[in-house]
Amino acid sequence: MRWSEVDLDVKQWVIPAGRSKNGKPHVVPLSSYAIKILNEVPRFLDCDYVFTTTRNSPVSGFSKMLRRLSEGSQTSDWRLHDLRRTAASGMARAGIAPHVVEKVLNHISGTISGVAAVYNRYGYDREKREALERWGEVLSRLAADDGIDNRLR
Repeated sequence: MRWSEVDLDVKQWVIPAGRSKNGKPHVVPLSSYAIKILNEVPRFLDCDYVFTTTRNSPVSGFSKMLRRLSEGSQTSDWRLHDLRRTAASGMARAGIAPHVVEKVLNHISGTISGVAAVYNRYGYDREKREALERWGEVLSRLAADDGIDNRLR
């Protein structure tokens, strides 16, 4: 994630086509909870990366972070990509329709595929924003209930 891709006023992150898995730009609405977190991230004038430890490259040291997360969550053998699965499952549990979850994840195939995808060009922007706001509320409650906000500092 880069600051140049984030618009805090419009509350969105635009992932450029070159960094998107399906090769198309992807607009990610930012929930109130995401905005709160982004506002707490230190910002360096000479660095475009939102999450960095060096000011020259994206954050690294994932093995240490995964170890801490595994200890805190009492899980093991998982990858950062599993966070997408967790978000998708959590949004489904929160009552978000599968086709909206797929749009949030920038999936092209799935519920709206084949002929339906040819005719249905609606971007589901409002629904994506609502879904991520609801997911943000879930995360906010989890963080508050568990005290995770304080442990991660």
